[in-house]
Amino acid sequence: MKYLLLFIALLGIQLKAAERPNIVLILVDDFGRETIGALGGESYQTPNIDALAHDGMTFKICYATPMCSPTRNLLLSGRYNFRNYTAWGEYQFGSEPTIANTLAESGYETAVAGKWHLGGWDKKPYGPTRAGFEHYATFNYPEQLDEDAQNVGNFFWNTHLWRDGQRDRLGETYSSAAFREFSLNFIREQAETNNPFFLYYPMILAHRPFMPTDLSEKSGKNFRGRRGDIAHFPEMVTYIDNTVGAIRASLEESGQAGNTLLIFTADNGTDNAGEARELRSLWKGQELKGGKYAPTEMGANVPLFAVWPSVIQQGSHYAKPVDFTDFHKTFAILADGDEPPGLDGHDLSPVFRGTGESTRQYAYTWGVHETSSRKYKTPIEFKDKLLHILRDERWKYESNNTLYDLKNGWPQGAPLPQGTHKEVRSRFRKALHELRQSEPKLW
Repeated sequence: MKYLLLFIALLGIQLKAAERPNIVLILVDDFGRETIGALGGESYQTPNIDALAHDGMTFKICYATPMCSPTRNLLLSGRYNFRNYTAWGEYQFGSEPTIANTLAESGYETAVAGKWHLGGWDKKPYGPTRAGFEHYATFNYPEQLDEDAQNVGNFFWNTHLWRDGQRDRLGETYSSAAFREFSLNFIREQAETNNPFFLYYPMILAHRPFMPTDLSEKSGKNFRGRRGDIAHFPEMVTYIDNTVGAIRASLEESGQAGNTLLIFTADNGTDNAGEARELRSLWKGQELKGGKYAPTEMGANVPLFAVWPSVIQQGSHYAKPVDFTDFHKTFAILADGDEPPGLDGHDLSPVFRGTGESTRQYAYTWGVHETSSRKYKTPIEFKDKLLHILRDERWKYESNNTLYDLKNGWPQGAPLPQGTHKEVRSRFRKALHELRQSEPKLW
């Protein structure tokens, strides 16, 4: 009898483990909603991204920050930047568990490929390993910027690559091709194991410099330095879309698609400086400039799609707010793991399963209305200059008492006259005060 009970218990554990989904999180760089056909974009062909909307769920409101490094901190920690973000490109390893730490402790195999931008290159084990990633392929961001300045290479061509602790130079290999192949190999290898996996894929596309991809160029030896050309942006969008298709095809071919939650999102809106200054994208008949740098709907309300066959209803939509802190909590729950204390996120698993809604009332972001990264790099120095922002289904409120009515959707339009909608302003002011007074708070 005791052997039967033991068998039943072990079987229960195995079945429970089998129900835990693989998780693939694709984070695209500088890629606003206006670039995607399924969201109204008309300038670029994005059939594979559009298929995510058809096959899964589209989110109306998803708040990141309007800049890359704080967004990545926000995403992996699951806590708001004012609690743990003090410097550009640096993460508080050890004191701030990441999604990968949580999932690795829950028995997930973990990997990251692409743009890291969270530091940790000062000593071994390097940042990705300290953050819980058992496998990684990325570059040392400060080192790469130095090489850019010396005209040695850039993010895309003639760069170096760190793979699981070893550094080598890619030479004339397009870096996004190397990151994609690393990711596809990781997915294929996991099909041979019994463990669930987590793949974090922060693409470097479509960040500046706007460079040709290996779709049109056989060799990148002549493409160096920080300056690109706006003419290459559409090709970069195509590369992003092709990569999404390749990831999904790999999941299908390896038999893992059915039990994989695939998330597609972006770190902030499309760029609008440097060679992107004149970039315009057609969206529902309007020519739009990218929204990066400012906490507007164009800058902070990023695209979000989720596909999980047989779980997420095809073609579904979610209109209530979510933000990037929600991923850590949600993934921990889906993994049947122990979530770290102090997370700011809300559980999205009922949303995915169609059994309920998130308990979140407001999405939060912060920033300044300037085309500059300066105040995002050391926010403690500019804490009195920063705006803090809440958004619900209809209204958006800034800490300077500016209010927007978004009943007509994205983008946000003009602010409402001061003195109007006093009850709405009062409600948001109180909610924002409570959030900003909650501890810990560094700035």
